[in-house]
Amino acid sequence: MAHPNEELLHRYFKAAGSGDLETLDELFADNISAHIAGDHALSGDYQGKEAVFGFFGRLAERSGGTAQLHLQAALADDWFAVALVEVAGRVGGETLDGERAVLILRVQDGRFVELWSHHYDQQKMNRVWS
Repeated sequence: MAHPNEELLHRYFKAAGSGDLETLDELFADNISAHIAGDHALSGDYQGKEAVFGFFGRLAERSGGTAQLHLQAALADDWFAVALVEVAGRVGGETLDGERAVLILRVQDGRFVELWSHHYDQQKMNRVWS
């Protein structure tokens, strides 16, 4: 049996992949903060659901709706859920195919309260998202 926070992570990826904003709204605490690594137009800190959903919207807009995260492995304990992912999509003339990243989500009371995103090839992500 998977840890409950791993199940939350699977719910997150299923909802994100299908555009299920209602489920994402349930999974995120009102005061969620997201920290997007890098030196590009989308990197930075986002505070609160509205800002985090705004980030997702900008990500979709810049990729023409093609950006996707494919869950490769999930780990969880009582405080964190960690996702090892592959990124796919197109941004401008650049194809993202199999780019690796890790998402770390802090969980409190059954909701995500903090998210960190880090890419294996951060220089490429800086170039693509700039």
